[in-house]
Amino acid sequence: MQLDITTKRILNVLSADLGRPFSINQLTEKIKKTYGTAYYANIYNRLHDLEKQQFIILNQIGKSSIIALNFQNYLLTDLLAELEITRKIDAIVGEASLQGLLEKMDRDFGNTPSIKSICSIDLERNIKLNRLELLLLLGNTDAHQAHQEETAAIYVKLRSMESQYNLKIDGLTLSEAEFKQFLDSDEANPVKEMMYRKTVLFCPQTFWNIVREIMKKGTKIRTEETELDLVDITQTDLAYNLARFGYEEFGSTARTGHKICIEDIATALLMQRRIRRTEAVPIILAKNDANSNLLTFLSKKYGVDGRLLGLLKILIQARPREYVEQAIKLLETSGAKEVKADNKSILQRMTLYGARQE
Repeated sequence: MQLDITTKRILNVLSADLGRPFSINQLTEKIKKTYGTAYYANIYNRLHDLEKQQFIILNQIGKSSIIALNFQNYLLTDLLAELEITRKIDAIVGEASLQGLLEKMDRDFGNTPSIKSICSIDLERNIKLNRLELLLLLGNTDAHQAHQEETAAIYVKLRSMESQYNLKIDGLTLSEAEFKQFLDSDEANPVKEMMYRKTVLFCPQTFWNIVREIMKKGTKIRTEETELDLVDITQTDLAYNLARFGYEEFGSTARTGHKICIEDIATALLMQRRIRRTEAVPIILAKNDANSNLLTFLSKKYGVDGRLLGLLKILIQARPREYVEQAIKLLETSGAKEVKADNKSILQRMTLYGARQE
């Protein structure tokens, strides 16, 4: 199948905006906003060609046709993989040093059988900032200890690449099951945002096969176009989510708000550098499960990894948690320098909120 520019733009928008219903008019407007030009007649004709080839589904709702990718079609993953390869080439052509780094990643991670796929987030923008943001998907395994050790080994390799190529690399490593869990969550979280802004660098067909299997099982994926600004989370949303996670501040009355994942909330609190808010972090992490890889990734990305490490070392003594132990290991492996926290004050507050081990 020959992909003309209109078809590419249609598929790029639909694959980024997973879960968002588009009419033909809405899709035309989105393509125009993204690429500068769009013609309804061309898009209408290409959509009906794609429908005949069973790559998309057009559902008639009232007077509008609602468009969706047809993940039941086995060949759709090949088509989307081709788009990913095109985006990768367009982004890195002429970038000799980046090509060298990606070639090294292919060699190093190609020998790691558990790595199924690697995505870069906001590739073109981050290249200009001399950094890379990566999502690495691993296969599911019952060998939990081996999985943890392999994740730590990936962090070691990423840190080595940072030094060799003199750029900042922030990597998030998730199993397929964790990836699905974040996509299926009703909370705002970075994985939904990454899905909108990603370019698959390594094994794009495998990546889209993973997404296809998730969609076929009925998971309703809804990507997020806008990245949540952790600095600008409203006080209402912070108070609401802190209460959800077992920390209700004196005088706070927020009973409604937007659900935000605990890893985002913990990182946002650390960025505020306010003592009371900082001391809330070990309390909510003691009372709830969190993803150690996402905690590590966010704290490193936003420059609060040393502060998180200091808090987790107090938390692990007061209330041992397996994911906390793993996060400490990953932070140390990634080069975080511990910032000492006020042990006595934090333990007192944890006791007050019932967050210490009995």
